[in-house]
Amino acid sequence: MPTPPSPLTIVFDGDCGICQALAQALADRDTARRLRFNAYQRTDLAALSPGLTRELAAQAVYAVAPDGTRWHGARAVFEGLRRLPGGWGWMGRLGALTPISWLAEPFYRLVARHRTRISRWLGLTQCRLDLSQRS
Repeated sequence: MPTPPSPLTIVFDGDCGICQALAQALADRDTARRLRFNAYQRTDLAALSPGLTRELAAQAVYAVAPDGTRWHGARAVFEGLRRLPGGWGWMGRLGALTPISWLAEPFYRLVARHRTRISRWLGLTQCRLDLSQRS
């Protein structure tokens, strides 16, 4: 039996409601366990990806591949989606194409910049998930 691929690590803001909701939505659809979720506040970022700092992780979601390749922002979201089955995977593959991820980045930045307010508007400020311990 072939060895399953090592998971892609998604580094997100564990104190952000909308970030937690997105991480939970990805985790719920990750039936093959191809994703690992780590809140940057509770992760040794230097060990995970040399050069990744708390300051960088506070600005955007990061996806870190087992080989060390790292993406941030909209592209990181699309890289996570790519690993999901069905239509989500197709959406991720399409979104990970350079022109599309470039076009999505300003929208991602707008949401990221206002994530605290958006989380509060959506009533997502109370949850504190720790997806790094999924069984």
